[in-house]
Parts: sequence; structure tokens; C-alpha cells
Amino acid sequence: MSKKYVISCVFMTVCILFSSVAIQAQESNEMDDDKVYKFVQKKAEPKQGMFKFLQAFTSEFNSLVIPPKFDEISFKLKFIIEKNGTLSNIEIEENEHAYAYIEEIIRVLKKAPAWKPAEIKGKVVRSAYVVPVKLRFPMRNVDKALLEKAILERTVSTEYFEFECNCKLINSNTNQYNKVKEFAYNTADNNVFYSITLKEILLSNTENHFALIKADAENKNITINEVDYKNYKALESNFTVNGNESTFYNNAIYFIAVNYLINITVISTNEQISKFNFADLKQTFKLKIDTL
Repeated sequence: MSKKYVISCVFMTVCILFSSVAIQAQESNEMDDDKVYKFVQKKAEPKQGMFKFLQAFTSEFNSLVIPPKFDEISFKLKFIIEKNGTLSNIEIEENEHAYAYIEEIIRVLKKAPAWKPAEIKGKVVRSAYVVPVKLRFPMRNVDKALLEKAILERTVSTEYFEFECNCKLINSNTNQYNKVKEFAYNTADNNVFYSITLKEILLSNTENHFALIKADAENKNITINEVDYKNYKALESNFTVNGNESTFYNNAIYFIAVNYLINITVISTNEQISKFNFADLKQTFKLKIDTL
């Protein structure tokens, strides 16, 4: 065997060993980083098992945050299980309406015991997890008195209108000079803000008022659409306002009833929550001035 051949073999062996060490070091570094793994050798799981986890979630969840018209809701919870077993980055999939209850969902999950974290090659890692949840409220079909009480507690009522929401009045004002009545509401967790204004107008100027609203929207680069709302001709828009620390998602509708120009606006820092509550308010909103 030639000396040149031996040296070549030794060099190749050293290269292979060096590559193997480099790969092992790379794998070790990957295990040490904050990477979130979708595929693991040992999945994360609740310490008391999935059945008891879902049972505890259902028992702890406060069904009063759900509008009484829903007998059940279903969605998928997506979250990260940290190395210490706690849950973070909680999101909802396959049901945007459930975002209206995200605060209650997060509250319940944070009360849950820590999970057993996932493992790769015996080492604890962060991992992503998705679990389907279905919440049923059978008592709503049985106890009519309880249902009516829940609806009544959600009903916001004034001499001009009423609607359903888990919110409270924070301000009301009447400007006699401009003939404008303003009402402001927000939810207990301050996640959603509602503004309802009624401005007395001359019915002969209805088209002029809509033209002014359109012009103002155009100046602000806001898209506004003509829609039909409960037999009223209406204008609807959605836009964002960037604050110092947050972005505010606004959904608004304008329509004329009797001799009032009415504006309903819903604002939230969560786009899906703003859209859902806006749709819910439009559905439950009822005018009383039509009968005055």
C-alpha cells in the first residue's frame, strides 16, 4: 500500500469524523434554541390526559359570554407548549366568530395545569399543538326563563334604540346646537368600543348628507359602499386607525330613518373581533323612533 494512499484514507476519515461532529453539534444547537417543532418524537400532553383537560375546559368556561342564540360553538385551539409546560401564542382556527370570546378562552387555558412538554431524543422542546373544542349549552333549550334572563341582561335599551351586547354605557351626550345625540359603550374587558349617534336632519337633504359622507371618506382614502340595511338605504365602511401603540379596526354604517341620520361604529384592536361584533350589533339593533 502506497504512502500516498494511506495519507488519502486518513484525510478522508478525518473529514468524515469532522462532518459527523459538525452535524451532531448543529443538531445539539437546534435542540437548545427556541424553535417551535411541529413534528416531535414524544408529543406534549396534558398531565391528567386529554379527556380531563377538555372536561375541565368545558366546566370552567363561562357560557354567559356566548350570545343566547347559540346552542353550541366549535373551534380549533392552536397554541405553543413551552418547555416548562405552559401554553402561549393562543389562536383560534376554523371559526372567526370565536374570537369574540378569546379573552374567556385565554383565561380558562391559563388556569389549566401545565402540560408535559414535547421531547426530541429525550430533550424537552417547544412544540405547536392544535386541539378541537366543541362547547354545548343544552340548558338554553330547556330553561326558557334562564334564556330570557340572559337575553335581557345583554339588552342595551334607550328611548331611541336597543341592541344586544355584553357592554355598558360609558357616555351619552346631546348637542342641542347640532341636534346630535351620542351614545358610547364598551365591553367589560375594554376590547370593543361601540359608538351610536343620531343627528336630526331635514328629509329633503338626505342625498346631500350621503354625498358629504362619501366625500369625507374619499378624502381619507376610505372605501365606502352602498348597501341595504333592514329596508334602509345605507353606507358601510371599514378602515384602520394607527395609534401610538395599537391599530384600531373600525367598522361603520350610516343610514337614515324617520328624520335621523344614524351612525353605528364598532372599534377594536382585533380585526376579527371588530368584524364579528359589528355584524352581531347590526343583526340585533332595533330602532324605537320608527314607532314614535
